[in-house]
Amino acid sequence: MRSDSESSLRRRVAEIGFSTWALLFGAPVLIFAPAPASSQEDAREAIPLHAHVKDYGTGWECDRGYFLSEERKCVAVEVPENAFLSFGGRGWQCHRGYRKRVETCAKIEVPDNAHLSNITQVGWRCDRGYRNVGDACAEIEIPANGFLHASGSEWKCDRGFESRGNECVALAVPASGYLDESGNSFACNFGHRKKGGSCIPVDVPPNGYLASSGKDWRCERGFRRTRRACSAIEVPANARLTASGNAWMCKPGYRQRSQACEPE
Repeated sequence: MRSDSESSLRRRVAEIGFSTWALLFGAPVLIFAPAPASSQEDAREAIPLHAHVKDYGTGWECDRGYFLSEERKCVAVEVPENAFLSFGGRGWQCHRGYRKRVETCAKIEVPDNAHLSNITQVGWRCDRGYRNVGDACAEIEIPANGFLHASGSEWKCDRGFESRGNECVALAVPASGYLDESGNSFACNFGHRKKGGSCIPVDVPPNGYLASSGKDWRCERGFRRTRRACSAIEVPANARLTASGNAWMCKPGYRQRSQACEPE
């Protein structure tokens, strides 16, 4: 009897079709959705000549030495004489000693006493001890008591001398002064300030003191600077000096009104 039932079931399946049988007995039904439009377009687009499938991602790209045209074709990069393919393989660069000029590589004309350089617009720069004058390199004339600067393109005066035109003149250091760090100018001793070619004493008024720079003065605590003097600060009732000591402020619970402190 069991065999007859199985045979009957098979005949029934053949009659109603597989999909209906799957719905009756709970079997999964596979539904194949159409591929996205973009995938279909990519699949239909054939890889052109001189191109290959990308190593990463999807799609294709032109081979090295070719670039993608507006018609989506891979066109060969035309490398002119004295040039080579760039790193990316989509363009070209000129060899050393040449520079790009429209679609060619023109030779860089290096003048005497100069060398090739990629950091200048003209493609060359003057050797050490020479400076650029038009399209040539002229020797730098170093005056007496001078030396060639580390840059190699200018000169400086020795320590104790200052530049005046094309000469190095001995520097006159005034009384209460000394050569500064550069060695080509002077600075004044503490308590003096520069005025022209001299060092004059800083005039400190009563209730004042020299600033840390030694070139100016400040007022003591409880005084404020007024022109060339230190005037006493009049602190009103319910007020105190600020941290600087050169002004006042109202105590907590009071607020300033004109030159007085009133309750809030």
